[in-house]
Amino acid sequence: MDHDVVFVGKGSVRVGNGKPGVLGQQQEGLSFQKGTRYAFRWWLKVETAQSVWMRIVDGKESQAIYRIEKELSPGDWQLWTGEFTAAGTAEDARLEIGNTSGGVFWVGAASMQRADNFHGMRRDVIELLKQIKPGALRFPGGCYAEFYRWQDGLLPVDKRPPFKVTTVDILLPDTDDWDNQELGTDEFMALCREIGCEAALTMRLCERQAEDAGSWVEYCNGSPQTKWGQVRAERGHPQAYGVKTWFLGNEIYYFGYGGIQCAPQTKLFAEAMKKVDPSVRLVGCTNTAEWNKPLFEQAGALLSYTSIHEYDGGGLNLEGMCKAPTTSLLPKLHEAIKQRQTQPRLPAILDEWSTGWGKPGTVGSGLNTAGVLNLLCREANALGIDQAYYFQPVNEGGIRVSPLTARLDTGGKVFAAFRGHQGNRQIKLPAVPADADLDVAASIRANGSHVYLTIINRSVREDRTLELTLKNMTQLSGASVRFLIAKDLTEPTYSAFPILSGPSTALVANEVTPQHTQFLEREEKPTLGEGGHLELKVPRCSVAVLELTHGNNP
Repeated sequence: MDHDVVFVGKGSVRVGNGKPGVLGQQQEGLSFQKGTRYAFRWWLKVETAQSVWMRIVDGKESQAIYRIEKELSPGDWQLWTGEFTAAGTAEDARLEIGNTSGGVFWVGAASMQRADNFHGMRRDVIELLKQIKPGALRFPGGCYAEFYRWQDGLLPVDKRPPFKVTTVDILLPDTDDWDNQELGTDEFMALCREIGCEAALTMRLCERQAEDAGSWVEYCNGSPQTKWGQVRAERGHPQAYGVKTWFLGNEIYYFGYGGIQCAPQTKLFAEAMKKVDPSVRLVGCTNTAEWNKPLFEQAGALLSYTSIHEYDGGGLNLEGMCKAPTTSLLPKLHEAIKQRQTQPRLPAILDEWSTGWGKPGTVGSGLNTAGVLNLLCREANALGIDQAYYFQPVNEGGIRVSPLTARLDTGGKVFAAFRGHQGNRQIKLPAVPADADLDVAASIRANGSHVYLTIINRSVREDRTLELTLKNMTQLSGASVRFLIAKDLTEPTYSAFPILSGPSTALVANEVTPQHTQFLEREEKPTLGEGGHLELKVPRCSVAVLELTHGNNP
């Protein structure tokens, strides 16, 4: 690292020692797909005229995927860009840059992406986000929000200074604690518009000034006649983004702040943001009753929501994870709401929920996700929860992303299956015990044309039968059901119960290998009996989505 020759941030990478020979820099562990087109960018600087080469080879150097050379002239930083089609497939490739002349050169920034990327993001992952169809996405987090400086995200992507997070060792484990700020406000807004969801932003509250908060609101929501609205318009976005939900800090009690310190900071930030756009909905960083007291006293009148974070069900056996939403999470939510009571009462946002983080999905976490969604469909209004944000989609249960492929994980399949409920009206069902095997939620479209039931059999031992009678649906024209069925119940993590056999054995017996991270998918067309009676057999550890279609006269 050369801290005297700086491209952006605190330095650059210096390559060479003035002696002839092959000198270079390499990055290992990259993946390329044969026939896929890639785009590259290098910011380079040389002290003498020389030829620099770039090469991509597989880990064994058995095939060259691409090679190119570039003549560089001494002077300021130079941008070298290009595209190529990979000549082969490799999941252990190396990207190399070097020279053979013995001169010195510096690397300021480097990028290698699929050429069809969407503002630097993979399109296959975005298409899966569309299948999940989130109502909103929250950016930039998470604890990461307390290190993010939104103004840096307005710089060209290669000119954004990297920063190192040193106080939260679990935050960026895959990049040696560094972040290159490849996602800024404009890229995030483009993502939300592409998948058709609301954008919500988290304002950094630690070590920042209220002016920063007001300026970010103005950049997102101000007219082109305002200072920051003009900046946005000049960047190609004359129409305001109209971001309505803003989080004032994220879990800042983990960063050495107390409620007494948080309260005046929140008040100043809220006043600055409301001054720019009075319509914004502000979410306070709430915690315990002791923490919340000064916050509500000083800033409560400026807040629209309180905040709840709850991770529940992780570390339990399969049955425990399945039943945790009603037996464990619901009591915790009641207690959290109680600690956040204000006059008048503010609604809450469950801005982080999951079984845990840092792990891919399993059958257990997928069934837990279905239980939480059912719980929110039934109880959100009574609890006063207005929004909920799953933490987090990529490689933590929603979407399984590898270097060359992406697919819906167990939780992602559940989210996609539950899409039928979106925008509907709740149908209230008879109460059942919190630990009952069958967990059900129901909704109806505003025009009465469709009814959806999401049914979870939380038993690890028995199939269960749901019996229901349809009233006031005299012109029922169709019924269909989609199942997500546990492919295997022998996940090593769940050592608390034995390998089981029973009525569902036939559903999984013929699979080639145990895959405790997958759901089998199946569709059926159930028939209605007399008087609108329907019986639906729900396999153990499965989710069923029953869709009933009404006739020609909704």
